[in-house]
Amino acid sequence: MKTIKINQVIEYLSLALIISFFFAHNIFLVLIGIIFSIYLININMINNLKKSITKFFILKNESKDSNKNNEEINTATNNMKSTKKETKLTLVEEIEEFGYIPSIDKKNNSNAA
Repeated sequence: MKTIKINQVIEYLSLALIISFFFAHNIFLVLIGIIFSIYLININMINNLKKSITKFFILKNESKDSNKNNEEINTATNNMKSTKKETKLTLVEEIEEFGYIPSIDKKNNSNAA
């Protein structure tokens, strides 16, 4: 037995719907037949568009997952920084944190640089 593809059925159906106007005088059947015909003409472009859209969303989801992993790493480093604040900061860390070189006297809070 010969297997019939769905595209062949739609081809004949669209032709039959368009020709049915002469018998049924119904414009809606003609419009449905035209829509089926346009679909069959552009089926390759539609399939390529579907593939590109799915690739785009897959890449977007992967980037969200990697961002989530980066956020987890950032929170872990933030936790490490918070435990580091309890210890005495070195001069370099103080400059990075405050933005200026602190004076030796704790009473004098003027900017040295």
